[in-house]
Amino acid sequence: MPPSAPPDPHREPGPAGDDPPLDDGPVSPVGDAFAWASRILAIGLAMFLPGVGGNWLDSRLGTRFLGPVGLIFGFTAALVWLVQIGNSAKPYRPRKTKRYRIPPAPWQEEERDRV
Repeated sequence: MPPSAPPDPHREPGPAGDDPPLDDGPVSPVGDAFAWASRILAIGLAMFLPGVGGNWLDSRLGTRFLGPVGLIFGFTAALVWLVQIGNSAKPYRPRKTKRYRIPPAPWQEEERDRV
């Protein structure tokens, strides 16, 4: 069997099963925090900048409606983006350990003793 050649970085990707899935390994908590901070900052800018742009256009064109329209558009776009991020995030599930186990209620102990 001939030795396998190193992968060519300029090769076109093959069919779906050709390349192994990328595994980044465990995620650093700091890296995860920076990722969420950048998402939140981007959403805030997406909410704020259309209103600023609308106010700038209002001052250049002599109108009065583009600023509020920009704010409404920015708020709507940011809300849609937040919903998409919320739907794609993994749900938080705390690890199950003995430290967080809730003790059985007294009536549950009585039922267990009867059996």
